[in-house]
Amino acid sequence: MIVPPSYRREGVTRAEQWFGQFWTLLVRLALIAFLVYFIWRVRSILTDILVAVILALALVGPVDRLCRVRLRGVGRRTQRLIATLLVFVALGFVVYQSVALMLTPFERQALHLSENLPLYQHKVMGYVASWRAWYASLSPDWQGFLQRMFQGGSGGGAMAAPGDWLRGVVLATLAGLAKIVDVLIVPVLAFYFVLDGHALRNELLALLPRRRVRETLHFLRESSAIMRTYIIAQLWLCLIAGIVVYAGLSLIHMPYALILGLLAGVTRAIPIIGPIIGGIPIILLALVLPGGGLLLALKVLVFFSLLHLIESKLIMPKFIGHRINLHAAVVIIVLLIGGEFFGLLGMFLAAPLAAIARVLIGHYVIRPRRLAVRTAASPPLLIKTQ
Repeated sequence: MIVPPSYRREGVTRAEQWFGQFWTLLVRLALIAFLVYFIWRVRSILTDILVAVILALALVGPVDRLCRVRLRGVGRRTQRLIATLLVFVALGFVVYQSVALMLTPFERQALHLSENLPLYQHKVMGYVASWRAWYASLSPDWQGFLQRMFQGGSGGGAMAAPGDWLRGVVLATLAGLAKIVDVLIVPVLAFYFVLDGHALRNELLALLPRRRVRETLHFLRESSAIMRTYIIAQLWLCLIAGIVVYAGLSLIHMPYALILGLLAGVTRAIPIIGPIIGGIPIILLALVLPGGGLLLALKVLVFFSLLHLIESKLIMPKFIGHRINLHAAVVIIVLLIGGEFFGLLGMFLAAPLAAIARVLIGHYVIRPRRLAVRTAASPPLLIKTQ
């Protein structure tokens, strides 16, 4: 059977198309793999950049407001430089005065806590001993069930998991203290991000095709609004949580109120589960304090429950609004993923990055498909001729 030349040409064309599609897919997969490897290799540098971006987004608002007041005889570039310097100097002054104000009581409470730590540890071990006695009185089936439920990752069971966690926290803290250089790099990067943010954005847009500039600029503005709203709201919420917890614990005469207030303010940066992470050690400490006990622990539990209820139902919607429209289950999942890859910083940025990803998917995936469906479903326009 002789195949006509047209069919032979068609067969060759299809083969070339399949080969081209396969080659394109292979190149894309290789680029994605290289990008993932590159990000993993420079993850520590990316962490510094993300912290600098967070600081820059928190300070760019005051700088922009100062730049709106025009100074005669001063160029825009010079005025923005002066405004940026003023904002950073003011921030440094506030941080210095805050540290100086809290250093003496914080040092006194930390010293007292370290002196009484063996006593608290002895009480905790007493609770652990009573828990072990209760555990030994259970049937083998219940013991196996509880062991499977609380099995630690290192195979040591429920008693080894807190030790492994504490050891990991200590090692992570020492590793963080070893990176003193990052403390100097982050504000310098943040300064240049605030000063030359528009120039950096324009250089990024210059690398794109002209037809993609408008939509990319729209996406950058929306993403920047989400990040700025979220970061400023979280900073305010951390400050409010720290002050309220300090005042509340002082009212119920609980020791170490300043240290515990700082702990609550820092852990509040993690959405949804942050108050729980900060509240559990405070409740346990109230349980083992010399003047504490079950009644004080219940007071602290009620106080944290009311604080979390007021914050989640009243303060959080007022600050953040509908910028981050994500379900609580989705937020928890992305928090776990972010914590697995980037630790506390990943948990802090997981929610806004998920919101930005939702905007990106909606703009580049869902919207074109909806437009294609509407175009295919619309009937053709008929024109009657006389």
